[in-house]
Amino acid sequence: MRQLALDAPSSTCCHSCLRACSRPKLHSARYKQFTSAYTQRVHTNKRRCHRRVSAQTDNGGEQTPPSAAATPVPRDDDVLPDSLGDALQQASDATALAIEKGANRCIVEILLPEFWDPASGPVFAEEGDQQRFWKLTRRFIDSLAQGRNSKNIKAIYPDMGVAAMLKNQWPDAGFNFASLSDRKPVSEDDDLIVLAAPDPQGLEAVKKATAAAETVAPIILFNPRLASGDAGVGLNVRRLTKQFTSTFTTSYSLRPVADVGSVFRRYPGQWQVFVEDPSMEPGRYLLAAERPTRPAGTVYHHCYFADLHAIYMCLGALL
Repeated sequence: MRQLALDAPSSTCCHSCLRACSRPKLHSARYKQFTSAYTQRVHTNKRRCHRRVSAQTDNGGEQTPPSAAATPVPRDDDVLPDSLGDALQQASDATALAIEKGANRCIVEILLPEFWDPASGPVFAEEGDQQRFWKLTRRFIDSLAQGRNSKNIKAIYPDMGVAAMLKNQWPDAGFNFASLSDRKPVSEDDDLIVLAAPDPQGLEAVKKATAAAETVAPIILFNPRLASGDAGVGLNVRRLTKQFTSTFTTSYSLRPVADVGSVFRRYPGQWQVFVEDPSMEPGRYLLAAERPTRPAGTVYHHCYFADLHAIYMCLGALL
């Protein structure tokens, strides 16, 4: 399995990562569970690989033709990424395909439970989390640039401080830096524009940047959180935000549901809801629902239950 090093073991993401709790206060305990489950998954895969090799060479020392050897049965959850690097590669491939098919406004969501809370957005509970979070944007942009062979890519960050800090830390970056607070964040010579983790406070600036990019280049929202969960935000504001984001194509989404499932979409496929499979080793999931549109928000915000039965009840509206 491909792995992505982000200077800390917590950056690794696999099927088992989706079991980690998305609430920061349970971070340490859930991360230990994730590490144990991930290790068990790796050893299980190694044993399977050894059995396949043994089956091929067990015929009196002669190698059995590949067609005669036992092959694993495909599962629905094979579409899920095996690592964080795999997820970023899937996201860049799906986004490049969506743009090629004419989708000039895309959304990419890779919401790791370690860094993300569905209600409040990015959460940096440990030292260095913020840097690892921003490194996700660079890996995604680098991968997308290779797939599209784009030369003038611009990454637009939420504020000038973040943009200046990252520009100083990444002098070898193959893209340009800007912030939503710049007077003109979008330039005429931009080939591709990525808005990194925009938040509700920058919604109006995101709308202006999107309008400016309309005739310039495709624009991608990477891990956006434009809808505020604050009680003081009116329904009309939420409705207008939803109306704006509906003009985008979600080219890739990997979002945890509580600590026992995930919602997944890879363009041009459908939205899929996975829940933990208790009959298999840790890290395997059952396909609970599949539909052409994004599942209802209740799946994300109200499924904070620890047992599989509660998750199925929460997903009942989708089935």
